Amino acid sequence: MDRREFLRWIGVGAGTAAAELGLPLRLLAAADPDQNPLAGSVTRDWERIYREQYKYDRTFDWVCSPNDTHACRVRAYVRNGIVTRLGNTYDYQTYADPYGNRATANWNPRQCAKGYTFHRVLYGPYRLKHPIVRKGWKAWADAGFPELTPELKSKYMFDSRGQDEFIQISWEDAFHDIAKALVAIAERYSGEKGKERLLAQGYQPEMVEATGGAGTRSIKMRGGMGLLGVIGKYGMYRLNNSLALLDASIRRVRPEEARAGRSWSNYTWHGDQAPGHPWVHGLQTSDCDFNDLRFSKLIIMDGKNLVENKLADSHWFIECMERGAKIVVIAPEYGPPSTKADYWIPIRPQTDAALWLGVTRLLIEAKRYDEAFVKAFTDFPLLVRTDTLKRLRAHEVFPGYRTTLAPDGPSMRVQGLTAEQHAKLGDFVIWDERAKAMKAVSRDDVGERVRQKGLAPALEGRFRVKLGC
Repeated sequence: MDRREFLRWIGVGAGTAAAELGLPLRLLAAADPDQNPLAGSVTRDWERIYREQYKYDRTFDWVCSPNDTHACRVRAYVRNGIVTRLGNTYDYQTYADPYGNRATANWNPRQCAKGYTFHRVLYGPYRLKHPIVRKGWKAWADAGFPELTPELKSKYMFDSRGQDEFIQISWEDAFHDIAKALVAIAERYSGEKGKERLLAQGYQPEMVEATGGAGTRSIKMRGGMGLLGVIGKYGMYRLNNSLALLDASIRRVRPEEARAGRSWSNYTWHGDQAPGHPWVHGLQTSDCDFNDLRFSKLIIMDGKNLVENKLADSHWFIECMERGAKIVVIAPEYGPPSTKADYWIPIRPQTDAALWLGVTRLLIEAKRYDEAFVKAFTDFPLLVRTDTLKRLRAHEVFPGYRTTLAPDGPSMRVQGLTAEQHAKLGDFVIWDERAKAMKAVSRDDVGERVRQKGLAPALEGRFRVKLGC
């Protein structure tokens, strides 16, 4: 059909043109069922690609323990000896402790995006598969760890470590150098000369005296955040304890007199957690169960970033939003939680305590608190001296005072408080409204014990005290 005929066909209409041009209307006819690809059998072999991409030969579970400390149990799917993908176990509701306390299914899923993609790290091109060491440190080790004078610090690049290069060594050399370093430290800081070196380096006399002349006591080890679990904690601490064998060899002391290194927890090493937690709760960072967040109507995030820093727990935060809970974020920066919050309070850094003291004062002045709970479970009733602004101690008021803290009570039996520690802390004093007098209370006098002892603590008042010491 030439161009002229085509334009004529378009102009007169499809039906008229088809009749005039004698074109058959086969395109508008019903398809023959035998020739319809959707009516007969279709080859579906192409679907195997999608079915088999998740096929696996076996699975195994492992514990993901990165720096976030969640220790999620992850299921790895293996095909042809390669971990192809990672997934959740969805069985946290079966977890229980020796007392029968059991988790709920609400804890599922217990994994984050980093855990789902960890196998990419295993097979990644930048994974370190051999030991490396700083070139300057290796030269220092090969020289026998000489004392680092200013000249030697420069020679071995201890004063410009960011400019040094790393070299590859064998595992045997790595283990050998680590062992030599431990021996060198233990020998250098043992005995009276070792104490003199530590004092010259600026360590406190109390710390130096606590070494007992054992250089191994100047070696500090901890279960690293990236080495949580059996290997990270117990493996490191067992290695540290075994240094008592090294001390026995160096100082030639009997096994019972040998001293190992010092084991530090993550919190004592970093110092980034409240040191008061063990004293109050008996545990480090004793927090509420995140399962309780599901039923919260108001969540205030201050010092906790549930989106970035608690990845495996972020689903609680999301579920609260789905239930209509109000979210308040107190943080200097406008971070991911702030974008999801109903209220963002951008305070200045290091002013959290001032903010919450102000909130506490408003609650107290408006009496928006449970008075019975405050009297039984908080330290608000404890008297504070106006001259020193320190808590009033029982031995300061009552001559010849003897504590009622029992050795089998919760403070010593559960929280591990020692008699020496209690002697430093002492007992406290309240004003008993019923007796109109001062009464001594111990750490164990909380909760139901307050009622059992017939105490009626006052929350407000100023009282004149004649000290007995």
